[in-house]
Formats: sequence, C-alpha cells, structure tokens
Amino acid sequence: MSEGTVLKRICMRDRVRDELITRILDGTYPAGMQLKELTLAREFNVSQAPVREALRELEGTGLVTSERYRGTRVRGADALEMRESYELRAMIEARSVERAAPMPPEVLQQLQASVQAMTQAARTGGNEAYIDHALRFHRLLVQAGGNGTFLSVWDSLRWDVRGRIALRHLIRQLDGLEPMLALHAELVAKLRTNDVRGATQLVYGILERVAAAFNGR
Repeated sequence: MSEGTVLKRICMRDRVRDELITRILDGTYPAGMQLKELTLAREFNVSQAPVREALRELEGTGLVTSERYRGTRVRGADALEMRESYELRAMIEARSVERAAPMPPEVLQQLQASVQAMTQAARTGGNEAYIDHALRFHRLLVQAGGNGTFLSVWDSLRWDVRGRIALRHLIRQLDGLEPMLALHAELVAKLRTNDVRGATQLVYGILERVAAAFNGR
C-alpha cells in the first residue's frame, strides 16, 4: 500500500469518526442504536475499512460498544465512567501544576489568553468556542508539567470528546458561565503568585464541578 493510499484512508477515517461523534453528541444517534459498517460506508462513499477503524476509535472513547454477533451500538456517555475519568483527570492536572511550579511566564501568558478567549466566547453565546478554549487551557496545564506520560494519558481519554459532553451538560445546568470563568481567572492568579496549594485546590474544584453535572444520571 502506497504512502498516498495510507494517508487517504486516514483522512477518510477521521472524517467518518468526527461525523459519528457529532451525531452521537447531538442525539442524532441515540444510545442503543446499531451502527452498521456497510450502511455507513455507503453513506460516506468509502470502503468499510475506514468505517471499521473509526468505530474502533469510538469504542476506545466509550461512545460505542462492540459485541460479537451483535455488532456495534451507540453507548453514549456513561455517567459513572465520566465521573471516574474526571477524578483521574483532576489528579493528573493537579500534579502537573505542582510539577510546573513556578509556572513559566510564557505559559502564564497562554493560560491568560485562553481565559480571555473563554470570556469572549461566553459573552457572545459561543458555547462551543468556550469549550474549545477551556479544553486548551487544561491541556496547557498538563503540558506545562513536563510529564510525557501524563500528557499521553490525558490525550488518550479523548477530552475533545468527553470534555465536550460534560461541558455541554454543565452549560445546560448553569444560568451562565460566569462562575466557571471566575474560577479559571482565580486559578491563573494563584499560579502567578506561585500559590501551588491554592492552585491545585482550584483545579480539583473546577473539575469536580464539571463532573457533578453527571450526578444522579
């Protein structure tokens, strides 16, 4: 298989995966719905190989489940799994803050820029843009810690998917995003003064608040 063929298949897989994620998140594909490789391949006008690879990736995120003889079905966002993954995420981010202290000036500038972008998005009703900037903010914390394994694990949990699900739930429950913005701004302030204990407590507080969106579900 040539390099060009491999790259083309990867692009097709990514396109199929991203569209399936969108449909699961927006409810187009409800929990329990069966996803058939051949049907999807025909819809996306691709072979079954990139569809199979996309479904395998989604299984890794927990959004779908595959069983022998039963095929692949939409699982959606499992509340317990989401809360447990946020517990792990909080531990990774808090430890990353400790490892990064004192936080380099250039990282502080990037974090502040993310908060400003989150604020602008919240003011204009751009919830999806807010989510993008919030996820970027928290990944920066992990990256600043300098532990490659932490970053690899953080990325492997697919917060671009899980985080989007959780924040959408939280946004629906809140009257506005001001409380979350205030917590992130306070976190940056703590990092500027090298208040490591206060910063780690805020990391736990922010992520526990998001995870709480799944309580009772």
